[in-house]
Amino acid sequence: MRKIYCIGETVYDIIFRNGKAVESCPGGPILNTSVSLGRMGEKVYVVGDQANDAIGNIIADFLSDNNVSTKYLTLYNDAKSRVALAFLYDTREPAYSFYKIRVNGDIKITFPEVKHDDIILFGSFTSIKAEVRDDLMACLRQAKEAGAIIIYDPNFRPSHLKDRERALPLIKENLEIADIVKGSNEDFQLIFDSNSALDTNEIVKGYGCHNFIYTANKYGVNLFTPDFHKVFDVPRITPVSTVGAGDSFNAGLIYGLIKQNVYASDLENMSLEVWRKVIYCAISFATHVCCSYDNFINDEFISSFDM
Repeated sequence: MRKIYCIGETVYDIIFRNGKAVESCPGGPILNTSVSLGRMGEKVYVVGDQANDAIGNIIADFLSDNNVSTKYLTLYNDAKSRVALAFLYDTREPAYSFYKIRVNGDIKITFPEVKHDDIILFGSFTSIKAEVRDDLMACLRQAKEAGAIIIYDPNFRPSHLKDRERALPLIKENLEIADIVKGSNEDFQLIFDSNSALDTNEIVKGYGCHNFIYTANKYGVNLFTPDFHKVFDVPRITPVSTVGAGDSFNAGLIYGLIKQNVYASDLENMSLEVWRKVIYCAISFATHVCCSYDNFINDEFISSFDM
């Protein structure tokens, strides 16, 4: 069975709508993606770190309960967990506030040895974090040599803007090593001040990645490959929460790649027909999650979903 490694940070989400707390749950981009994949029965691991406190224990138990391995999840004693506040509004995109982990001692993540069949998803702050950068890049290079699929989603938020100049060279290295880059229009506007899919693709392609997925909410999904550019429409819905939309898209993307038996060596000449099925899967996961406050797919979706 192919293994999936989701590298990044876990957090505890508290969701507000129009100034009132309406929901709270374990979260973070990597956790959201891994839980959906675990619920679909895939062999998935979270690779990252978190505090060994009350919130950290809730997160670790939640992962285990959802078929996600915590083998590569480092726990820090005498630390405080990450918390993310998401503020939802009726007329505009969510706003976020992040509270970083507080650790007494060294930051350390244990990375796996990746095999040919495996898939890695990495991104968010962990992908530009100085303390783990050398170990992360060593893992990604080993995965590249092994022939695994590497997917990069920058998940760059306004709170990261103060680190933008420091992060830019690292983001460019991440683009270079990835087999697939997926990101939102908001990500690339913040990172590169780029406001169109075509312009952003030229930037990403310039760093050597030729499989690029650009999501733009209700305006659809742009797919760029070495052979074609295709725009996919998304269903018209009234979303309850878009907090987990991008993460669920990633879960559907990975699930689609696995179900279509796609390996790294297939990406260069992958047909539009196969890509269409993979992107359909990703959009389906994301659309479903937008219809509730949950950031992961539920049992009803799992029982009815068919590629």
